[in-house]
Amino acid sequence: MKKGLIYFFFILSVLEIATFAADKKIIFTGKETLIVVNGYSTSFHWPKVLQRKLDRYHNGKKVIEVKSATQGSTPIAKWMDLTENKGLQVWNKIDNAIASKQGRPVIVLGQQSLQWALGDRSAGINNSNDSKNIKKGAAVLKQYVDLLHKSGADHVFVSMHIFKHSMEPQISNEKFALAEYLKSKPKNFSAGPDVWQATKDNYPTAFSSDKIHPNSYGAEIMAHYWFETLLAKDGLTLPSWSLEELNQAKTSGGKEMKGTSSGRSRGVPQRVLEKYDLNKDGKLDEKEQEAYEKMKKQRMR
Repeated sequence: MKKGLIYFFFILSVLEIATFAADKKIIFTGKETLIVVNGYSTSFHWPKVLQRKLDRYHNGKKVIEVKSATQGSTPIAKWMDLTENKGLQVWNKIDNAIASKQGRPVIVLGQQSLQWALGDRSAGINNSNDSKNIKKGAAVLKQYVDLLHKSGADHVFVSMHIFKHSMEPQISNEKFALAEYLKSKPKNFSAGPDVWQATKDNYPTAFSSDKIHPNSYGAEIMAHYWFETLLAKDGLTLPSWSLEELNQAKTSGGKEMKGTSSGRSRGVPQRVLEKYDLNKDGKLDEKEQEAYEKMKKQRMR
């Protein structure tokens, strides 16, 4: 009888450990899950590649759905009012994406930046000793993550900006704010992959002709490392075929992707893009280009 009780409690403890291990999985649970990607023009295409990888992992079935909540030229400070601690109008894209969960758990992947959050766009974290801006950046990340949870996210991942040659080292230094935020051990939060280093190592091969926005190879890089991060969170191993796909994309050299190049690639300065890109999609459409050309002609008179 005693041995039977010992055996019973042993089996019970094993089941409890197994249940605990299963509960730790938040993404690859076998149940339908919604992933919402938030970012801007550098995140227009990699969510589609991530969807392809997730479907392949599940033998062609869409167990995990990826939805984009992206908008051109919108780092965190353009998604929310940092003073009022609330979302701006564009935040409706996030709310609408999360609202489609239909009972599914929601994971938000934020690939974001602190541009405009620490002053004007050129302001940023100068180095690892810039404690003032590092702490300020960490506070901004907290506001952003808290608002995502308030909108209905069950778990949030955040990665900082990809390599941006025209704004370095400030863009690279955003990682210090993320590290500072992680010190507070925020609940239901994880750091995303280091896409800055991954794209820096492949500059300019992974970028479009404007050398700012990722091409098809750049999109493959980001999707690959996000896929790896999500699997690792659940204690799972990256399948070899994902690296094979990455190598194939590198061999192809990367194709220019429609809808990623900004107006700057057509000779439009960034400050002009910010003024005339009314729909904030990262480029000038025909009407916006017409307004810009009209302004140039008036100045030439």
